Amino acid sequence: MTTWFIIAIIAYFLFAINGIADKFLLTKAVGNPAVYAFYVGISSIVVFFLSPFGLHMVPVPVLLLALASGAAFVCALYFFYSAIKETSISRILPIEGGLVPLFTLIFAYVAGLDSLTHVQLWAFGLLVLGAVLVDFKKTDKGWSPLHWHNALIAAFFFALSFILTKYVYNETNFISGLIWTRLGLVLAAVAIFVLSTKTRGEIFSAPRQTSTGNKFLFYISHAAGSAASFLQNYAISLGSVVIINAMQGVQFVLILMMSVVLSRYFPKVLKEEITKPILVQKITAIVLISAGLGLLSLNS
Repeated sequence: MTTWFIIAIIAYFLFAINGIADKFLLTKAVGNPAVYAFYVGISSIVVFFLSPFGLHMVPVPVLLLALASGAAFVCALYFFYSAIKETSISRILPIEGGLVPLFTLIFAYVAGLDSLTHVQLWAFGLLVLGAVLVDFKKTDKGWSPLHWHNALIAAFFFALSFILTKYVYNETNFISGLIWTRLGLVLAAVAIFVLSTKTRGEIFSAPRQTSTGNKFLFYISHAAGSAASFLQNYAISLGSVVIINAMQGVQFVLILMMSVVLSRYFPKVLKEEITKPILVQKITAIVLISAGLGLLSLNS
């Protein structure tokens, strides 16, 4: 099992913690997804403390792609947080887990950045199928997908950001690539602040209206998210961007387990329906994801 595979697993565990905390905060504390995206984006400035460990200037075209990668990531965050507000976190994250690798695969082939072996293609297919399956819910009209609009847009921008990031890492070292792409996040967050008067007002008022407990939760969430993002980017710099994104199925399994447990204590925030059809559906998704990971680990 290769190093980047293990690093990616750890990253998605931290992303699961980050996702649960984000659902709490978006439901109970910060109602505007743009405000939340601003604070997450602007806090990326801390990566500049890594400058002495390997920051180098890059050619202007590479710099522009790095900035575009960061900006695309902030756009993805806004639509992702909007989707989280609409429904349970255990449904939205699997949608992203299925759609992001799909878009990434398309972008990677178009850009000539990546290719897959036959075994990896089977693993990729199982991971995507398992992740997407969980979003379908049985209604009076039959089985149908839920909440695709914001999730679809978010997945597009996440995939675009990852592909641009991989290109930047191919042209420079990890520290430089990380810092220049995160500069794009900061600049995009500033644009959110500057362009919308309403959002600007909510950005100023959010710290005063948020309780100490929720502020602490934000710090925990962001620490987990930042560490996860760092590890994910490092894994991308070492391995296959397509496979690493397909591994988001791990995050879904962990989110589902956490949501089921925590919904007993916080039913208004983390509501999970545990009926027989839903349980069969989610277990099937977990089996598909686990099978994909098994193939992936054997071939890594």
